[in-house]
Amino acid sequence: MTAIKPLRVVHVSPSDTGGGAEKGTYALHRALRGSGVDSVMLVQRKYSIDPTVLTASKDGNIISVALRDRLDRLPLRFYRHRQDTWWTVGWLHLDIANVIRELQPDVVHFHWTGRGLAPIRLVRHLREYPIAWTLRDMWPLTGGCHYSHGCERFLTGCGACPQLSSKHSYDLSAWQWRRKRHAWDGVSIAFVVLSRWMADYARKSPLVADNEVCLIHTGIDLGVFRPIDRSASRLLWRLPDDRKIILFGALRGTSDPRKGFQYFREAVRKLTAGSPNERYTCVVFGAENGPADFAPDVRYVGALNDSVSLASLYASADVMVVPSTEENLGKTALEAMSCGTPVVAYANSGQLDIVSHQNDGYLAENLSVDDLAAGIAWCLDRQ
Repeated sequence: MTAIKPLRVVHVSPSDTGGGAEKGTYALHRALRGSGVDSVMLVQRKYSIDPTVLTASKDGNIISVALRDRLDRLPLRFYRHRQDTWWTVGWLHLDIANVIRELQPDVVHFHWTGRGLAPIRLVRHLREYPIAWTLRDMWPLTGGCHYSHGCERFLTGCGACPQLSSKHSYDLSAWQWRRKRHAWDGVSIAFVVLSRWMADYARKSPLVADNEVCLIHTGIDLGVFRPIDRSASRLLWRLPDDRKIILFGALRGTSDPRKGFQYFREAVRKLTAGSPNERYTCVVFGAENGPADFAPDVRYVGALNDSVSLASLYASADVMVVPSTEENLGKTALEAMSCGTPVVAYANSGQLDIVSHQNDGYLAENLSVDDLAAGIAWCLDRQ
């Protein structure tokens, strides 16, 4: 009897474990391999020692990859007053179609784009394969921003981009948007979205047009992210057992305005001012340092790169606060809840798919500091 060849999926990503989106891609890759799928990752930067993760260049030259990233961002220099947000240009052609063909895929799966990896024309050169694309942020729908910050110009062609501080209708965002539309016209792509919020935008986007949009929520490893004894977790992190622990964390969490640290800080100030007899400790991960003037006890624990440590930190907390102004589907919220820690988030974007208001957490009025503080107090009162 002839053995059935397992399905081969080639995932294209900037790296394997670099950022949150890449870690999500790598987790999917490992889960597929665990279920018998012949999954391979093709990346520009490889950080793991996993032999099933391959580099797009033969030598995996980090210097050349970094140079490509800088060259790709050159057009942004014409916009000197642009906002400090993730914005990928993608004007350089990514010529790895032959590398992908050599891997003999049955399916080509694109993920996050950035750091010099922006497969605008590449998709057209791979039309002979079934193509899937997971929208880990909004970039495939826009002229270059990864989150629109409430702007909906991408639904009609971009231009006068607020993040570029541009007033011109035909600016870099409009040019890139048209490049995408031309390159992807007639190419069949199955777009995977992680939240209903992203699904709504994808179905309205002219760049997605008549392609299939599939809603598949992010999964996490419940063998790692599970309830753990709180006292033991606090002992591990040297956190006081007689205080309420309020947790906040994200990659670039204190510097990226989209993560909402500014709202978290003000909410904690209100909470502590209104309850002077309560003892609180705020723990922030994803940043080495930051302001310490918003609570009597603030601790910064830096970036956490292993899931076991992260799970124990979630388990040590009384509440996790995720005040993002936009979030595709916040994995920190999912992970914290899986560890038995309630989550307070704003009632916007992908968080609406995660938190059930006043059931397993609290959905605060969007961008309201007062209601965010009320939500933290509501969760702490029930611990």
